[in-house]
Amino acid sequence: MKKILQIGMTSNYGGIESFIMNVYRNIDRSKYQFDFVNMETNEKALAYSDEIKKLGGKIYKIPGRQESLNANRNQLKKIIEKNNYDFIHNNLLTWSYSEGITLPLKYSNSKVIVHSHNSYMNQGMYVRRFLNFVNRRFNYNSDIIRLACSKEAGQWLFRNKHFNIIPNGIVTKEYRFNPIIRDEYRKRFDVEEKNVFLHVGRLSHQKNHEFLLRWFNEICKKNSNSILFLVGDGELKKELKEKVETLNLIDKVKFLGIRKDVKNLMFMSDTLLFPSFYEGLPVVLVEAQATGLPALISNTISREIDISNSIKRIDISNMPKQYAELALKSVDKSKMSNREEAYLKVKKAGYDISHTVEMLEEIYSGEC
Repeated sequence: MKKILQIGMTSNYGGIESFIMNVYRNIDRSKYQFDFVNMETNEKALAYSDEIKKLGGKIYKIPGRQESLNANRNQLKKIIEKNNYDFIHNNLLTWSYSEGITLPLKYSNSKVIVHSHNSYMNQGMYVRRFLNFVNRRFNYNSDIIRLACSKEAGQWLFRNKHFNIIPNGIVTKEYRFNPIIRDEYRKRFDVEEKNVFLHVGRLSHQKNHEFLLRWFNEICKKNSNSILFLVGDGELKKELKEKVETLNLIDKVKFLGIRKDVKNLMFMSDTLLFPSFYEGLPVVLVEAQATGLPALISNTISREIDISNSIKRIDISNMPKQYAELALKSVDKSKMSNREEAYLKVKKAGYDISHTVEMLEEIYSGEC
């Protein structure tokens, strides 16, 4: 059995977490064992902790970098030395955390995977930007295996070095549009006659919620029979709730927090609004297209995500007002369209989890 240590999972139910768990659920666990490192502070559990344990995975809790750099390094070193992993799989947004690369290279025979999941970095993260600059030297190490969720994510982290693209696959058949669930959820949320907009993402700068809320405000000016559901949690929650109050949208913007029924919320909804500043290749857009949910997304997101014709782009450097009518037209089109076969396009494009798992199994088995 091949043993793989996954580094990069957090308590957030986000894109990296969804990707790793989609792989873990569908990989041959008689041949590949996943273990996980939890570096979260304040005793936070990893996302999907209960499921990880049920599937046979171990979770090692170590101090976060903010708590103690030395303790973080020393305890990770012990885990790597003790368990004789075949692979250390680093799921990264930047080069800022390097211990998952340097420790196994120095203290073990484990092969090291560096997997890029993003294509940009916030300008204000000065310490992280400095560490990213310093640690980029590891990109020139010939002993690491470079993976990326998209071409742009690979170019961002690895520049001109060779990398392999691993699609952010999902179980496409599970996302086949279900009109019965749609009706049930629209009744449950009392939105049967409303224009239902959805956003799924961490409440953080990257997702550009300030633009999103101003955009939705303009939508409501044109059609007050509209509602926006925000799925996710994060450091900007308080600030965004204050913004909603300032815009007089308390009755029209609903914060749902972290949810495990995002697929059903997509069935319920008419259009996904997704004006991120940057992304790698967001799983949520793969999922949305599989459900047939139209998505209006920022022009900063890689065109690799254009699996179907349900994606349309907006220029987030413009005023959101000019895209209000586009959003309402998208809703009208969505309500009239047949969404039930959309998942087949996603599967055909190579985004089924079976394809993703096959590619990773080739790497983990040493055949690639």
